[in-house]
Amino acid sequence: MRRLVWMLALVVAVAACSSVKNVVVKDIPLEDQQAVLEKYKDRIVWTRVVLQDLGEGGSIARDQKVRVIDVSMVYEGSVTVQTLQKKNKVRQGLNLERPLTPEKIDVAMDQLFFYEDPVLRQVGYIRKYGKKTARAIMDHEVFVGMPSDAALESWGSPAKKNTSEINGRINEQWIYPSPESNKNRYIYLADGKVLRWDE
Repeated sequence: MRRLVWMLALVVAVAACSSVKNVVVKDIPLEDQQAVLEKYKDRIVWTRVVLQDLGEGGSIARDQKVRVIDVSMVYEGSVTVQTLQKKNKVRQGLNLERPLTPEKIDVAMDQLFFYEDPVLRQVGYIRKYGKKTARAIMDHEVFVGMPSDAALESWGSPAKKNTSEINGRINEQWIYPSPESNKNRYIYLADGKVLRWDE
C-alpha cells in the first residue's frame, strides 16, 4: 500500500512539474534605465515619422522639432515628446518585444527620430545621393529608380515588408499605415530600386 501511495505521489509530482513552464522576463536593470534616460531625456530631436499618441493626445507631424520628455521602459516601451512651440505632448508606443533592452530602445528611437538639424541632414544627403534625390528625401517623396536606402530615408521604416523572388529578381512591398485615413500607403521595389508607389 505504501508503495502504491509513493508511486501515485511521484506520478502526480512529475505530471505537475512537466506542465508548468517557468518563464522569467526581466526588465532593464536600474543602471541601464538611468543610462537610457540620460541619453534621451530633454534631448532636442526631429520627428522622422508621424507620431500617434497612445491615448487621445493627437499626433505630431514629420519633421517637427520636439523635446524628449520621458522614455518609459515598461511593457512594450514608449516615448513622450513635446513640441517646442505649441507645447503639444504625445506618448508614442515603441512596440518592443520583451525583455526590453537599451539596444532595442535605441533601434526604435532611431526609427522615430532624427538627431541632427535638417540643414545638416540635407547636406549629407546631397553628398551621398546628389541634389535630386536629396530634395526628394527632404520633401518625403519617392521617384521611379530611387535607391531603396534613399526611399527608406524619405518615408521612414515601413510597418511591414513583403518580399518575394521571381526569376532571380527580388520584389518588395513596403506598407505604411496612414494616420490621417484608414488607407495604407505602399512602395513597390525591384532589385533595390523603386518601381512605383501608392499614396
